[in-house]
Amino acid sequence: MLKKTSSVLLAAVLSSFACAAYADRSEGAATARQGTMRCGGNHFLRLAGSEIQFTSWVFRNFDSTQSITLDRLRVFDANGATLFDSASSTLPPSEEGNIGPGNNVLAPNMTVQFNSEDVLPAFLTQQTRPVQLELQWSSAQKVLTLDGITVRVSRQRDPSTGAQLAERGRHAIDCRTIATR
Repeated sequence: MLKKTSSVLLAAVLSSFACAAYADRSEGAATARQGTMRCGGNHFLRLAGSEIQFTSWVFRNFDSTQSITLDRLRVFDANGATLFDSASSTLPPSEEGNIGPGNNVLAPNMTVQFNSEDVLPAFLTQQTRPVQLELQWSSAQKVLTLDGITVRVSRQRDPSTGAQLAERGRHAIDCRTIATR
């Protein structure tokens, strides 16, 4: 009985250290002055044009004191060809209208959304999809690293008018930071 009680007591003590260590981890500890993030995506019609699949990319500045500058946004097709480059044009207007031509700064706690239809000139063929979006960002000081998600949306579409109708599906996945400094 004493051996069993000692084992239970030892397990309780060790598990409390594990819980304390986990609870002590600060969230959002990754900081940098610049980084590069990659996201997946798609933009095409199917079922004789009666369904559209597109992508929304959502980026969040979780830092509550520092701004993040969106330096360059590029989109590559499945073969690596550049479909869009903000270096040769400008950032497209965001869905919220808070980022776009002449304004590429995410203020503290700000969120921005870009849609594939804003950066891709046409629907992609089967040979050129899916796509990758690359976003290069920077800040004057170290900030919490930029957060990003890809939201792939499928909607019913009227092939004669192009009007988007009822949503058929939605899938979200994190973007991936591939470099920071």
